[in-house]
Amino acid sequence: MSQPDPILSDDEDDKRLMALVAEGDDDALRMIVHRHHARLVGYLRGEVGSQATAEELAMEVFIRLHRAASRWRPDAKLSTYLIHIAHNLVLNEWRRRGRKPTTALEFTAEPGDQTHDSARRVTELDEAFQRAIAQLPTEQRTAILLVVQQELPYEDIAAIMGVPISTVKTWIHRARSRLRELLKDFYGPA
Repeated sequence: MSQPDPILSDDEDDKRLMALVAEGDDDALRMIVHRHHARLVGYLRGEVGSQATAEELAMEVFIRLHRAASRWRPDAKLSTYLIHIAHNLVLNEWRRRGRKPTTALEFTAEPGDQTHDSARRVTELDEAFQRAIAQLPTEQRTAILLVVQQELPYEDIAAIMGVPISTVKTWIHRARSRLRELLKDFYGPA
């Protein structure tokens, strides 16, 4: 009797899929996109303040990943590598704009959300969070988004941002303190 294939962790499966992408397997690339797209867009939206720009940048991340597939080495998790590419694209986007963003774009609620208080409250909180995130210094914003949305460890964030872990810890602490202050109307005093 043959034994069933062992179930791979996402990290191990990403490594397997990247080897297939390097060999030209488009289905493997689609699987990687499917697995990482939503979290990547969430990170990018927090950085650039626009869902449309975040979607465009996410597609560029996957294009760059595809081009570099044969050179990719599994030294770090693929998700960390994707965020590293995304972070560099965000920096390029800010340079292209000639400035760093200072306000988040207004996000419209889905049709029907206004009829339910809880949905309206979630929409209001999301808008308040986006405005608060946009007010953070760039480094703090990037670090807090990577730890909260991407659930990356401090070591990975330090590698992505090219700074010591102690600096990442300081940025995250300051970002959390500032966000508590900016969002106190939603949660009450700290």
